[in-house]
Order: sequence, then C-alpha cells, then structure tokens
Amino acid sequence: MKLLLVAVSAVYLVQQDPIAQEAMRGYKHPWADFGDASSVTMRETVRRPDIDASGKLVYKEVTSDVTWTVIAATGEKTTFKIEGGGQESLLPYFISPPNWSRGTGERKGTEEITVGGVKRTCQVTLIALDVNKDAGQITTISKSPDVPYWAVRRRVETLLQGKPNTSEEELVLEVDQKVKVGDRELSCVLVQVTVDAVGGAKTVRKEWRSEEIPGGVARRESRQYLNGKELDSALSQMEVVRFRAKR
Repeated sequence: MKLLLVAVSAVYLVQQDPIAQEAMRGYKHPWADFGDASSVTMRETVRRPDIDASGKLVYKEVTSDVTWTVIAATGEKTTFKIEGGGQESLLPYFISPPNWSRGTGERKGTEEITVGGVKRTCQVTLIALDVNKDAGQITTISKSPDVPYWAVRRRVETLLQGKPNTSEEELVLEVDQKVKVGDRELSCVLVQVTVDAVGGAKTVRKEWRSEEIPGGVARRESRQYLNGKELDSALSQMEVVRFRAKR
C-alpha cells in the first residue's frame, strides 16, 4: 500500500507545474501518515430543533461520540470504519493531492498577513485550473517561512463560465495554541475556514490543528450564516477525547 502511494505521488510530481509544486510544498492529507489501526474518537455537540411542553420551538444541544479507525480493505484501497450511536459503517478514502493543485502556477509578489498579532510577509502564488472552460478554479496560496504551517492563507474560488461561484478560505490566526486531549497537551495551529456558497450561505469554522492526531484536528467550532444572519440551529462543536496514531 505504501509503495503504491509513493509511486502515485512520484508520477504526480513529475506532471505538476513547477511553480504550483513549489507552492504546495509542505501540504499533506491529514490522514496521510497514519496506517492501519490508527483511530480518533471525537465528541461532537450539535444543536437540534425540538418542541417544548408549551409547543414552542426550542433548540437542544445533543452530544455523541464517534470513532474513526483506519482499517485494511481488500485490494488497494484504505477504508475508515466509523462507529457511533450504536451504528457502524465503512467508508473508502484517498489521500491524493487536491484537484486544484493540477493547475498552472504564477507568482504574484507578496502580501502582509497578521498571525498572532504579528505581521508576516508572505509569498503569494496563484494556481489556475480550467479557467477557460465551463467550470474552473483559481487558488491563491500565501506562504511564510516564519509561520510553522504549510500555508498562512489558502483561498480556492470556483468559476462557472469564468464567473466567481463559490469560495473556501483557510487562514492561520494563531500558532502554538495549547489543546488538551486526555492527559496530553498538544501544540496546535488555529486555522479559520470560511466557506461561501451560492444563495448567501456561509460556514465559518475554527480548527485547532495538530499533525500528531489522525485527521489533523484536535478541536473544531462551526457556525453557519444565511445572508449575514447566524442560524441558531447550525452551531456545532467537536473535540478529540482520545486517539491512537500508528505510523
């Protein structure tokens, strides 16, 4: 399995645009380094609508634990076993690079981004994929050697017939944020993910990320908005309560 992944990665790097390849340096799938029997148990809290005794609509917070485990499957695919709420399911997954990284890279100078109250000068690269076709993507990556994460900012915009459609942006807010998982204290990078969809819908997530954890996220807070107004029913939180890393 590992030899196959190395071979696929090698072919991909040969075909990739060199400027895009340089911008992607340091990126890896959050499950890429974790083998069979690696697992993470997440405690998730979500708001769900309910009717109280007076017949009024209220929202209640519901908490449950879900465990994701990497298992070997027949053939060349790796699979997650997902357990929670008395149910179990299997889900194949792949760790190939994101599709937008296949585009053509162009260096676009520098920009300043504030991380943890300190301004950092970042090198900016634009990666364009299929922009002259019906569906395309433009990705902007800003990197700084002074920030211990592969990219300070990554923004992916989808295009329909050359016009902006949706966007997703990841922005590093803080570094060396301490998060306790069980009896361990992990140093995490705090990343804000903002997703803008068609129709005025927006999702904002804050993720405390650590490469020590399978899946890469120790804690998450998510909120959703519609036309600028927060949706009470869409608040969700997640924290990792235990994990096992097999490399």
